[in-house]
Amino acid sequence: MNVLGIIGSPRKNGNTAALVNAVCKGAAAAGHQTEVINITDLNIHDCVACGTCKTGKIEYCAINDDMQKLYPKIVEADCLVLGTPVYMGQMTGQMKNFFDRWYTFMDANYQIRYLPGKKYITVTASGAPAEAFQSLSDYLNHWLGSFFKLELVKNIVGGSLGPADAINSQPELLAMAENIGRNLK
Repeated sequence: MNVLGIIGSPRKNGNTAALVNAVCKGAAAAGHQTEVINITDLNIHDCVACGTCKTGKIEYCAINDDMQKLYPKIVEADCLVLGTPVYMGQMTGQMKNFFDRWYTFMDANYQIRYLPGKKYITVTASGAPAEAFQSLSDYLNHWLGSFFKLELVKNIVGGSLGPADAINSQPELLAMAENIGRNLK
């Protein structure tokens, strides 16, 4: 299985990154191929609603930025591990721009292409108690599962993770994330 981890946090070694990396570590230990990318290191522009992706004249998107490198990785992945800290009750702006660019995964008839049947794991990290922002997991499940037709493996919701290294006080959460990756099928 090809597992692609996407981190949408400006904290390169923060709580979200630690959890996504733990999932991928477990997946690698189980023999799966893994790659982790932090999109905050990339140049990803906003979707400009030009509609070029619906014309059939290009494979993905007319905007020439780092998403061009990510599209084939997303298409080739069997499982996506998508991680974001909670900012103002929602995903980070970088992660939202990344998701806006998924418009290309709908054809001209708004049928979903490339994604149905892939597995996904979400990772959210917040300084508030875990249950405070369950709505972000619900939002992601709606779009990834119901809309884009991916199959949910697990939502990993980390709470009380304010400082960048707060995850170190929750080794059981890291162990759970690693175990989820190890049990991917």
